[in-house]
Amino acid sequence: MAAISNTPARPRLPGVVVCAVLWLVAASGAAPGEPVEPQVNVLVVGDLGFSPPEKRTPDQQNTARAMAAYAGTSRLAFDAALVGGDSFKVKLAGPDDPQFREGFEEIYDRKALSMPFYAVLGNHDCESKNAAAELAYAATHPDSRWKMPGHWYRLDLPAAAPLVTVLMLDSNRDAVGKEQWKAQLRWMDEELSKPRQSAWTICLAHHPLFSDGQHGDSGTLQAAWGPLLKKHKVDFYLSGHDHILQHIQAPDWPTTFIVSGGGGENTKRAVAGKRGPFLRATHGFAALQFGARSAKVSLIDDTGAVLHVFERDRSGDIRIVSTTPSDKP
Repeated sequence: MAAISNTPARPRLPGVVVCAVLWLVAASGAAPGEPVEPQVNVLVVGDLGFSPPEKRTPDQQNTARAMAAYAGTSRLAFDAALVGGDSFKVKLAGPDDPQFREGFEEIYDRKALSMPFYAVLGNHDCESKNAAAELAYAATHPDSRWKMPGHWYRLDLPAAAPLVTVLMLDSNRDAVGKEQWKAQLRWMDEELSKPRQSAWTICLAHHPLFSDGQHGDSGTLQAAWGPLLKKHKVDFYLSGHDHILQHIQAPDWPTTFIVSGGGGENTKRAVAGKRGPFLRATHGFAALQFGARSAKVSLIDDTGAVLHVFERDRSGDIRIVSTTPSDKP
């Protein structure tokens, strides 16, 4: 499995560069002439759940519209969207299946959501035997926003002088197989052991280590990946699988855990625990803004309502900016 270290930079005309710099200065609040702090902005959404027509609901489209509206009104330039798996619950015939267009290209507004969508595989992608088609679609349609260069891979955002490094992982242990699971574990340790160039390190996979949703915690991932998260002080672990929006600060863990599994699948499920600071079984997504010294995370539902906002500094200290009541078990 080949890892990628960056994405190609797009050439821009000088006038566009000037306009972009002026826009960044205005958006950052810096006075003209002051240096603009580097920033990386990403959206995180999982469990899109594109289904056969007889099982389809408007929930995926509603969340996609809320993402587009947020991207359009936030005045932020987004570097990427990170997709946490369970993207397709229909059988895909191959990389030319029109359901890629119906279930992805046409749902996520091309203008407002023009950033690349980097995806990992979920259990439904594997159970539907769609892994090969999803990988092949990315390989044979490089002009598409859908990006999946491997079962696991590395992103550096931006490619030059990265501020954020993301390890995109395959948490489907049984589908991956014993030898490939070991290979991924070795790769994770090697990547996390490299001299740290970016301010922030993230891991993203479909299954959560901690969750108060229907599926709950994964002891398997806590045992397999937990030591690496602790050893290398990974800042954020992002996941889906449970169809909730949740922020967990687990005692004695340096990592902040975010479950963003509200992309379109059924959310009418009981929650199982009381851990906080926040939990809501609702459709929606997460927006993460990274600066050199602090990161801001917003959990947003499919109506565009901002449910929970917090900041994390480089030392791991958390400050709740605003929040709403959590669901109760």
